[in-house]
Amino acid sequence: MLLATIFLVSRGVDPNSAADVADLDPAQMARAPRIASARFAGMTDDATALTISASSVRSAAEAPEAGPLELEFSHPEAVLVFPDASTARFTAKDALLDQKRGVLHARGPVALENSDGFVLELGALNAALDRTRLTGSGGVNGHAPAGDISAEAMELTRNGGADGGYLLAFTGNVRLIYIP
Repeated sequence: MLLATIFLVSRGVDPNSAADVADLDPAQMARAPRIASARFAGMTDDATALTISASSVRSAAEAPEAGPLELEFSHPEAVLVFPDASTARFTAKDALLDQKRGVLHARGPVALENSDGFVLELGALNAALDRTRLTGSGGVNGHAPAGDISAEAMELTRNGGADGGYLLAFTGNVRLIYIP
């Protein structure tokens, strides 16, 4: 009885006051629907686990009925776990997943770090979705286990050797300041 009285006596709700509290534009949300706190996971052909999460994801263009997608990620974070249990992780301002080309284009600044002790900042980074391959461009700066490093570009690939290891190569005006 008391609960029913509270609801009967309570004030009415002003729908106009709710708009002041919510910082959302319903018309914009209807034009460009998105998924909040999205997470995608998969495995490359060479057994690297890839997980991509983002604060929001939306279709980059008119979504086809079937076929490859293009998705835009806001503040993506990707984690790669290699078969030897080593890892690489990168974050970016935004990214475009192009399923037709099989690549995630992360736009900068992009922060990349791996379990071997590299902490890098890049202008842009492309991650292949079908195999282990990261290519960075737009300048690379950061810290390596041996010291500070800068270059125009970098590439992380599987080295193809019997040990199943990975190769991180820097190209274009590479500078390493050795810190013993």
